[in-house]
Amino acid sequence: LMVRRLLTALLAVLLLAACTQEPPVEEEPISVSGGLGRAPTVSFETPLPLAEAEQHELITGEGRALEAGDPVLLAISAFDGQTGELLPDRGAGEARTLLLTPEEVGEDIYPILVGATEGTRLLLTEPVSTEDGDRMLVLVLDVLHTVAQGEELEQPEGLPTVSESDDGGVEIALPDSDPPTSLEVWTVIRGDGPQVSPDQRVVMQYTAVTWSGGEIYDSTWADGQVPRSVLLEETFAGLRDGLTDQTVGSRTAIVVPPALGTGSQTLVFAVDILAATDVETE
Repeated sequence: LMVRRLLTALLAVLLLAACTQEPPVEEEPISVSGGLGRAPTVSFETPLPLAEAEQHELITGEGRALEAGDPVLLAISAFDGQTGELLPDRGAGEARTLLLTPEEVGEDIYPILVGATEGTRLLLTEPVSTEDGDRMLVLVLDVLHTVAQGEELEQPEGLPTVSESDDGGVEIALPDSDPPTSLEVWTVIRGDGPQVSPDQRVVMQYTAVTWSGGEIYDSTWADGQVPRSVLLEETFAGLRDGLTDQTVGSRTAIVVPPALGTGSQTLVFAVDILAATDVETE
């Protein structure tokens, strides 16, 4: 009798535990990993069943809010919902500078982007029709920053000083001294992105002034210009060498002597490194 009572009590405890146990957490059908602005790793069971279009905000950015008609820097990666394969013709993670209009970003994506903040990552799924039939398209869309993001560092004495201007761009204050005869490079804001290689395409905002007179030589900030995509191999040797090994997200200052630049004058660059892409992936 005693054994029977013990078994009955034990069974009651087990039943109570089973009733109060939390249900298992369902796994997300699509997993996305990797840093913002880098080619993401996306995994899901294939084929994805046909369904209505959906959107999910995976990362909420803390940058400026996008407004209609503004320049926007996007990194888009597209995957075939049938096979899980990356679709290079629809986007392979490279950064693109576009104007935020329905014509440039697409009528479906446009209302999603208006009001989104820089630094945001979106996951979009939608049905599409192809020659092989209907299938799902998976898009990972990174809204990249259009200004440097990171830790502000102390700038060296005796060299130009880079600061933020009232209009959100940058300005360069020159010292009252002769320019250095060699390449000078320092970090104004240290970003936490990947390092830049000399064989990459870099998206940047920049201002360049002449040491003599401080006149603007070139600037993406002036006249509302948008970030520019530059092959480092095809630019000034001083700019290429100054940006190599810097990290994406940084603001870098570079003094380029004539021999490494125009051949006739010293230039001072302030460069916001917004994205870097391997040329082979284009």
